[in-house]
Amino acid sequence: MPMSIDTPDRRVLEDVILPAFAARADLRRVLWVGCEPYTAHYRRFFRGHEYWTIEPAWKNRLYGARRHVTDTLENLQCHFGTDSLDLILCNGVCGWGLDRREDAEVAFARCFDALRPGGELLLGWNDLDPWRPYRPEDIASLQRFRPRNFEPLGTWHYPVEGEYRHVFNFYEKPGAI
Repeated sequence: MPMSIDTPDRRVLEDVILPAFAARADLRRVLWVGCEPYTAHYRRFFRGHEYWTIEPAWKNRLYGARRHVTDTLENLQCHFGTDSLDLILCNGVCGWGLDRREDAEVAFARCFDALRPGGELLLGWNDLDPWRPYRPEDIASLQRFRPRNFEPLGTWHYPVEGEYRHVFNFYEKPGAI
């Protein structure tokens, strides 16, 4: 049985965001960032997609996809070519592993490079110290993306009330044809 966390942000993620992304035919090659027991069942949303996971902790590969990479997001270019992914889902990583602003700059630059033009990035982050070591708006590599309205929520920036003041930001790599 899948382990789940019953928090307001996880309900939004699991009940709205993941099903909406999974239903889109244009998002075939998907990367989930960070693997924990409570994320293992996310692969079920992406049956029929080329679903990948990346996680630096070798032991957490058990919670990843069949197509799993044991590495950091900063080394994404070692595993995925330029313009090769349609969607990157990066939720709960900032302040929970991707802690240094310098590392975030590199990681999101790698995401930008790996996404195809028009490809999308979901960034879920906590707007509360100490789980917010930097603000997304202060990361220059994130500024290369443009905000993208996520229709099911009607916005590109969706804060969720709760203990961690979790926020979902939706971005798109410019240049879609």
